[in-house]
Amino acid sequence: MSTGVDSTGSVSSVGSTNLGFPTGGQLTSVRVKVGDLVHAGQVLATIDDFAARRALQQARAQLAGQQAQYDKVADAPSVQGAQSSVNAAASIVSATKRQVDATLAADDAAVAAAGQGASGATPMTGEDATGATAGVVTAAGSTAAGAASGLAAGAMAAGGSALTAAGSTGGAAGPAGAGGASGAQTLAQATAKRQADAAAGQVQIANARQGQVTAQNSLDSASAARPNDLAAARAAVDAARSQVLVAQQNLANTTLRAPADGTITALNGVVGEFVAASGSTTPAAPGTDAAIPGAAQAANAAAGAAGAAAGASPTRPGGTQFLVLQNLTQFAVVVPFQEIDAAKIAPQQHVSVSLDAIPDGTLDGTVLAVAPSATALSGSIEYYVTIGLPADPRVHDGQSARATVITSQSGPTISVPNGALHRQPNGTSVTVVTPDGRQVPTPVTTGVAGPDRTEITGGLAEGQQVVVGGGR
Repeated sequence: MSTGVDSTGSVSSVGSTNLGFPTGGQLTSVRVKVGDLVHAGQVLATIDDFAARRALQQARAQLAGQQAQYDKVADAPSVQGAQSSVNAAASIVSATKRQVDATLAADDAAVAAAGQGASGATPMTGEDATGATAGVVTAAGSTAAGAASGLAAGAMAAGGSALTAAGSTGGAAGPAGAGGASGAQTLAQATAKRQADAAAGQVQIANARQGQVTAQNSLDSASAARPNDLAAARAAVDAARSQVLVAQQNLANTTLRAPADGTITALNGVVGEFVAASGSTTPAAPGTDAAIPGAAQAANAAAGAAGAAAGASPTRPGGTQFLVLQNLTQFAVVVPFQEIDAAKIAPQQHVSVSLDAIPDGTLDGTVLAVAPSATALSGSIEYYVTIGLPADPRVHDGQSARATVITSQSGPTISVPNGALHRQPNGTSVTVVTPDGRQVPTPVTTGVAGPDRTEITGGLAEGQQVVVGGGR
């Protein structure tokens, strides 16, 4: 004995895909027709790819430009050049110091020579003065020459006038007072020049060191900026490369390929026509890849539950889709049940399925899944139930179906037609026909109640006859 709930729905293929192009365009080829069996990866159609090819060329040109810019930054000798400037500035500082030291050394020699000339001039008279003068000239001249001989170049450049003055002092002829005054003046001049050269030398060294600091700052700046410049150039290259990948994908999307094996069940478009970008999706039935037949159309048109259950079809095969690919080797029945009946349904329950197209029998189905959420159909709360079907070449997508889900079942028991039961406030009874023809009301206890018969758990014995639809 069994009982169940039933409803009507439609057969749906397990695996239905709406196909189209991501962007609209003009069809340049359609390589399939309705009913064709295709395989995964097979080319189905193409649209004009002119814009996509040009976009890819532009993206590749931008990538080449960014790569060249990166190579320019990577090969730029900015840090090496700045380091060379630092080295040159350090050499200039050293050379300036040596030049200043040489000038001051020459000045020191001139001062020393002038000092000796000033101290060697003594007052004399007559011939002694003449002889003494000659002696002074010899001594002073010898002294000045000896002091300046090792620094001739520096003395000629920086202290030439002082040396000349010192020599003149050492070889001066005339009154002793005049020679002393001249020597003191020469010493003062040599000393003043030495001070001026020292001050000028400090300025030259400071300027050279300032150049060295500037060169070092340039080196530090170039060293700090180089990693960032390389990173920025590398990021620009990566961005350009990404644009190339996007352009390549856009070009590939101008060719429509089959995502899986299947049969073309709808095709809307011929070569030369313009197709819009694909945007429709398939409403999936619970627990499987089967589609809910007519669900989208029923929802859009606010159709009633009967229309949805009958698998309402759009006037245009495939709706707005360019192409529909289905797996026609496996089918399921998708049926909406009212909430009171859906509460009794669970996966793996047995289902008796009858198809209008196969009137000579029923198919044994199995509940695959029950929708976890409800769908409002014409004001009624319904739950879609997916029922798996056995393979049968007579089953086709979209066929009308009636499904009876067996919600409870017991072993071999006694049952009577529902019309034989008399339900009263004090219990249920049946009218038993005795062997002598009498009709005797007999109380019974009932079990599982089906749409046609009800299980009797007590009060009757197997073989007894009961009156159906009447009795006392």
